Amino acid sequence: MLPMALLAGSIHHLLLKFIRLFVSKRSLARLLSTLLCSIIIVVRPFSSLGGSYPFLVLALKELVFSVQENLAQQLEATILNIMGALLGIGISTLAKFAASKTVLGSAAGRAICAVTLISICFIAGLIKSRLPRLHLSARISCFLSVWILTIDIGEPSRVLPDGGAFLWVTLTAAIVCLLSLVIIMLPFPWVSTNFEHDIASSFSSLHQCLSIALNSNFSNDAMPSPADREAHAVLHAKMLATSIKLNENYSQAAFEIRAGRISLRSIRPLITNIEHLRRELAWGMPLKQPPELRRHGSKSSIQTLPQTPDMFCAVIGPTAQNLGYAILNAMRCVETTVILAFRREDPSSSRFRLFSSTEKEAPWVESQLSAILTAQKQLSLAKEDSKNSFGVLFRDVKLGDGPDGSPVEVPKEIYDGSLSMIALLQMSEEMTSALCVVERLVAKSMESPSRLWLPRVSLAWLGVPPGPFISDDPAAKLTVNFGLDKHVACAADMHLLSDHERKQGQIEYARWMTSRAEKEKVSLQHLKALRPWNIAYIWNILTSFLRWLWVNKQTMNFRLKLWMAHRSMKNSHHLQHALKNAVGAAILTFPAFMPQASSGSRWYHSWHGQWATISYLWVLETNTGATWRTGYLRILGTCMGALYAFITWLICRTNPYALVVMLTVADIPITWVITKTNFAPLVVPCSVAIPPIALAKYFSPEMTKPIGDLALLRALMITTGMVAALLMNSLVFPRHCRVLFLSHTSKTFGLLSNLYLTLSHETFHARHASIPEERRKTLKLELQTRNELHRLSALITTMKNELGLLPVVANMQKILDLLTGLRKIRENIPRREAVMDVFAERRAFMSCVCILLFACQHVFRTREPLPQFLPSARQALNTLERHVHHSLHSAPRDDPRAFGVSLAYVFAEQETMRNIVDTLEKMLELSGELFGTSAWLSEDAAWAPATAVDEGHNGWFNTLMLEDV
Repeated sequence: MLPMALLAGSIHHLLLKFIRLFVSKRSLARLLSTLLCSIIIVVRPFSSLGGSYPFLVLALKELVFSVQENLAQQLEATILNIMGALLGIGISTLAKFAASKTVLGSAAGRAICAVTLISICFIAGLIKSRLPRLHLSARISCFLSVWILTIDIGEPSRVLPDGGAFLWVTLTAAIVCLLSLVIIMLPFPWVSTNFEHDIASSFSSLHQCLSIALNSNFSNDAMPSPADREAHAVLHAKMLATSIKLNENYSQAAFEIRAGRISLRSIRPLITNIEHLRRELAWGMPLKQPPELRRHGSKSSIQTLPQTPDMFCAVIGPTAQNLGYAILNAMRCVETTVILAFRREDPSSSRFRLFSSTEKEAPWVESQLSAILTAQKQLSLAKEDSKNSFGVLFRDVKLGDGPDGSPVEVPKEIYDGSLSMIALLQMSEEMTSALCVVERLVAKSMESPSRLWLPRVSLAWLGVPPGPFISDDPAAKLTVNFGLDKHVACAADMHLLSDHERKQGQIEYARWMTSRAEKEKVSLQHLKALRPWNIAYIWNILTSFLRWLWVNKQTMNFRLKLWMAHRSMKNSHHLQHALKNAVGAAILTFPAFMPQASSGSRWYHSWHGQWATISYLWVLETNTGATWRTGYLRILGTCMGALYAFITWLICRTNPYALVVMLTVADIPITWVITKTNFAPLVVPCSVAIPPIALAKYFSPEMTKPIGDLALLRALMITTGMVAALLMNSLVFPRHCRVLFLSHTSKTFGLLSNLYLTLSHETFHARHASIPEERRKTLKLELQTRNELHRLSALITTMKNELGLLPVVANMQKILDLLTGLRKIRENIPRREAVMDVFAERRAFMSCVCILLFACQHVFRTREPLPQFLPSARQALNTLERHVHHSLHSAPRDDPRAFGVSLAYVFAEQETMRNIVDTLEKMLELSGELFGTSAWLSEDAAWAPATAVDEGHNGWFNTLMLEDV
């Protein structure tokens, strides 16, 4: 008996695992909604309220009100889409009422309905492209308007019944889907977006990544294993994706109906801390590289003792580990506090308890407050110890040339250790801020009573995503819109002209004013010679007034604004998509607005051409790639649905019970594909195509057309709309992903160039560093670049992760992270020795970097090959390093600690600039591989070996990468 019991238990366990794998709460809710909708449709007293179109309940259930993952998403979809449906029904019914006041069958009545439908489609297309969250609301407005405005045009007796029928269809689908989710949720735990869990898991990932970096760089002399390198790369990619998604998750979680003590706004500042920590790990804590891949030491002017590298490693290793472990402890403390604050008695519990006693919460509150205070004290002591160690490390470093007057190579360990320590110091500042946030969180958790948190309605709810608020300055509240593709040029530096340019402009202005005064004097003498009643006198007065009216300041401002509005409208892809939406709907519905006796009108109504228009509006996406990617799947799914509907009619005929069973059974594989795979575009049209064919004889017994012919016609109409959408997006204003990728890549290089110029401007002009406008300008450029990189990643995903383009985005992301680190490092470098005394060398290096960025930008914008030789930023950096070290020779050393910290920042800046140069050279290699090189010196030329030898010394970088180089 025992083996049988064990076997039965094993089978039961496997069965439960199978059910959990293939069945979810959303799947059960979807099946329940399909069953309830099918029952309501076949019950005559209810379905009669839907007029001749009650089967559209299943279509709207699948297309618009489909069951979501949680109640908040379902409420959002229900409310927004019902609003869109009511707007579409109201406007269409009003237009139909106006058409009924004209003569029956007149052109005026048909024109009113046609113009209204085209206007609705245009506005819906504009909203769908501009406000992504409202795309389903815009589509349901078009869906209902197409049906209402193309049937019974001009008949007064059908105005209200048609509007009421489609209102019943909409409300039935919305209520059934919402009710199904609520019914399934009753026996299961509360489902939410778990934004706090995303925050906690982000700190956990940061903890793992920092642990790998500390063990690799400071624990021993061995190189990191391939497994560690792979895990480190995976964690970096995961943190980048998570950091981008956190703002979106917060936006979604803010619209949830939650019960609890603490608002999600209290942990929103942690999003900023997570992004800063990710960047500091990216630019400051790379894994140790093998000797053959290491940075070649620059020939600089620092003389180091033979034992300096070993002494440096012996001191910096324990110091870095001490600070790193303090940061790791703080990360773990923040993670635990967030979990406990939102999951109080049992952190692992998935159920949310609305009310909890203060006595039960007191122990964890006291322990967490104690842990937070301990972590803060440990961080503070570790930071002070790290800064003191710099004074010890660099106290014996002698600056100057060697005994023979030649420069001595700076050890690689000094650069790596300085960069890592500066990154750890920056991370400690971020963790101090994060600990303050969770300390306030714990205090608020005790003071605040349990309450119901309602959604906060804002523009983000309507589809305008909030800007990723990653700011170093609390006053710099920036909002960068993902939907805007235009780049607003920063005009803060437009007034910075050289003395020569300013004097030249003053001379030109004075010359123009003199010429204008002479012309006015001559014109005045000419007018005085004329008599007042002379026609020429009046004509001169009139033309002078018109000329003044055309060129005065107010008119010029108005003309400039009008020109900018015209240019933005001409180049706006939102308006282009709206135009395609309206034009396609007008062409496909044109037969419906022809005279009723015409063959076109009869054909449209007998073949139900509304399905062609609806499928066109549903398939038409905002870019060509997305339309093609889903178009062929939708066509195949439509054919499958038509075939299943024909088989259903052969089996069930008009038996309501059998029809309900077959419709529900069809939804089982459809639900599994939607919830478990990425082939939803295949099965959604299949689900939509089944009800109109399978239920045709049930609602219209007098219909004489064979069901087989009806299935072919429905599939043909739906396919026609899809093909029309594919042609429209391919021929009219095409937005191909590859073209968008190249143009956005060029734009991103331009943003990186502007960002680097802004950083250099702040470096050379210390007075601007403290101006909030300058800081906001820098942060805005960083945010715009980050958004463009996110858009490029989405485009690569659309192009099925094309391997040749993946390194482009990765290297640009690396440049952005390095520039962010460079900005933080330059805030602490000694200005006189590292900036002012080496102005010429910094200017040369900055020019080389800008030229290389401009070369990459130009290549991606014009699709033209690179020039063979470009200025070498590496050579300029070597020269800059040598002069900086000469300048530091005379730096005061009264305070060893201050001098050591300054020297560490200098070394960290030089290593960061070296990494920027390495990444830029990789980008030039990638650009050459993608677009080629316009070479004038081939590999077998006589001067090629000499060029290869002199290249590094004369400051030129060869983009052709000759074998001899």
